Amino acid sequence: MKKITKIANGYVGYTEGPNNDTKFGKWFGLNYQPWCAMAVSKIFHEAGKIGAVAPKTKPKGFASCDEWLKHLSKNGQLVPIGEAKRGDLVFFQFDKDAEPDHVGIVRGNSKKLRLLNVWEGNTSSGRAGSQSNGDGFYVRRRSYSLVMAIARPTVKGAK
Repeated sequence: MKKITKIANGYVGYTEGPNNDTKFGKWFGLNYQPWCAMAVSKIFHEAGKIGAVAPKTKPKGFASCDEWLKHLSKNGQLVPIGEAKRGDLVFFQFDKDAEPDHVGIVRGNSKKLRLLNVWEGNTSSGRAGSQSNGDGFYVRRRSYSLVMAIARPTVKGAK
């Protein structure tokens, strides 16, 4: 997890250009699109750990939170929220539909306060603005009540 920590910390404070113009979208091949999943995918890819969270058929990971969560669920990688640890993926639900709205990487877990510290791309730096389609890459503190699922990277895929 040291590589993921170092890479994620390096992106903190990055802000997008107009209309979701980002280095993450350019890298993934889907620029000008919501980019939280692409940012997380790029971090795992840069760390050489994309195989821990994506199948071989997805060598760059995922651009869709919904598709990604379905894969991780089917692969048996979900864990209880209270067991979240650094490096896990966290999927958020900000509205009331049945699909995840956003994804980030767990930085820390305060079980007592029921809060996660999370590295997130395509969010806002504070409470104002869109939480799932914001302007940058930030460390955010999120309540367990916003969490839809926690997924643990596999050890076998974490080269």
